[in-house]
Amino acid sequence: MEIPLNKVPESPEEREALIGEIIKQQEELFAQSIGYIQRLVIENLIDKGYRLSELEINKNYEIIVSEKEKFVTSVDILVILDGKAVLAIKCTPASIDSWQRFMFAFCRVVESYQIPFAFITDSKEGRFIDILSGEIEETMEIPSKNELLRKISTIEFTPYNKEKLPKEKRILYAFDAIKCCPTL
Repeated sequence: MEIPLNKVPESPEEREALIGEIIKQQEELFAQSIGYIQRLVIENLIDKGYRLSELEINKNYEIIVSEKEKFVTSVDILVILDGKAVLAIKCTPASIDSWQRFMFAFCRVVESYQIPFAFITDSKEGRFIDILSGEIEETMEIPSKNELLRKISTIEFTPYNKEKLPKEKRILYAFDAIKCCPTL
């Protein structure tokens, strides 16, 4: 961020206004950062009945694409209930549209079963994804712990289709290769 230092304020009021504008810009940048969004989501989860011990923050997974190719991918928050990963959460300061496909691939690949639910947010918009059915709901609401426990009580935790699994790994690998791109 560039701070306009080339102007000398003509009055205390103008100085206060310039400083206020700089602070506003810094706060907007901070509000868009992943750490800030992640903190908001964690606070929301705790308010909804989840315990901190049921949340894994910045969870890494090593993915083997082939004998010669492997990489590490991660998710911002992983909710573990009854010993299973049931909800993967991606916090992003950029387009949540571009992360939908990532979440489908992530939830299909990283465990020996499909993680049944995903959530993506930029702190202003959110999408709750049912990975098994493919349904996507535009919402900022994450189910409470009790609601999620009810949802998973009827789910059979099954692996993703073995023939399609290599394609999903490649998709995840592509996201990993470009994840440093600020336009995602």
